[in-house]
Amino acid sequence: MEGTGLREVTVTRGGTVALREVTLLAGVGELMVVLGASGSGKSTLLRTVAGLQPVDSGAVFVAGRDVTAVPPGERRVAMVFETGSLVPFLDVAANLGWGLRTRHVPAEEAARRVAGRAAELRLNRLLRRRPAQLSEGERGLVGIGRALVQQPAAFLLDEPLAHLDAAERLRVRRRIVEVVRPLGVATLYVTHDPTDALAIADRVALLHEGRVVQVGRPAELYERPVSVLAAVSVGFPTMGLLPARLVVSGGLAGYQVGPRTLPLWGPPAVPAGEVVLGFRPEDVHPVPWPDAVELEAVVTAVEYTGRNQAVTLAVGAGPVTAPGADLAAAGGATLRALYPARDPVRTGDAVRVSVDARSAHVFDPVTGAALHHP
Repeated sequence: MEGTGLREVTVTRGGTVALREVTLLAGVGELMVVLGASGSGKSTLLRTVAGLQPVDSGAVFVAGRDVTAVPPGERRVAMVFETGSLVPFLDVAANLGWGLRTRHVPAEEAARRVAGRAAELRLNRLLRRRPAQLSEGERGLVGIGRALVQQPAAFLLDEPLAHLDAAERLRVRRRIVEVVRPLGVATLYVTHDPTDALAIADRVALLHEGRVVQVGRPAELYERPVSVLAAVSVGFPTMGLLPARLVVSGGLAGYQVGPRTLPLWGPPAVPAGEVVLGFRPEDVHPVPWPDAVELEAVVTAVEYTGRNQAVTLAVGAGPVTAPGADLAAAGGATLRALYPARDPVRTGDAVRVSVDARSAHVFDPVTGAALHHP
């Protein structure tokens, strides 16, 4: 089997099933991001690939080789932990070469590898500094360089940006992509941040309660989520959800949302009955819109981003009970919209927003499964 990852792997930790029959493989040269909330099994997945966590069943592969029974030190896997530490009394150059020294790599070869990785990660000016003299981002890059000089068959990153401020996150994230992609090795990158996942991944694997929910290109997860859970796990601001009922009468179809009906202007793609409608923020308009219907709403939150305002809106349309809806909002129907940065919108304001039913994602209210995408 080609790739690096797991095949039908189940892992139990402390009497709790942490991974449930997970099959997930990153191809040669692929940067796969494993996305999920705390407790979803992300770090357990990496530790299982690295050999630090035994499996109950299934098989583990590194670069196409079955390593299920292979000790960690013989798997040729390099892993960077979220809280990875450097040797405090060694400078950057010595830290980069630490793993090579312990593996008795000849000094000339080790120096060549260290110099190459330092140049790629733009650490040359820091080679004589010690960890205490570095920023969090710089220490993270040194940890990544220390792993990569070992020329691994697979590269594992566990929340490498978790402790960085916004500016350093962007800088280090960009550097990771620049260095890792040309290596030609499978990379599994764990994060809880959907923005990081969409920005850097060749493919994203969404993990929830130890199960793989969806795997695909970033655009696939954003544009064609397989469920409500997948829909609200990707994108910022997240997808808004409205309970609705599809009605067809006299050849006309529309979604009843509270007292209003959103006409479809064409034949429906799903059977009549109860549904959940999902709208991405870019499809909720704070102004009248062609063929759209205005809904009354109350502003419940405003997040100023500089370029615009991410506004959360409560719509009087009853609760949304589909699985995963609780991750999007506490309670009733909610939309999210992007308002111009200078619009005088405040929490508590009563507003009207326009939505077009043709831009709605449609989900089953019982299972949460996707029924239709625009």
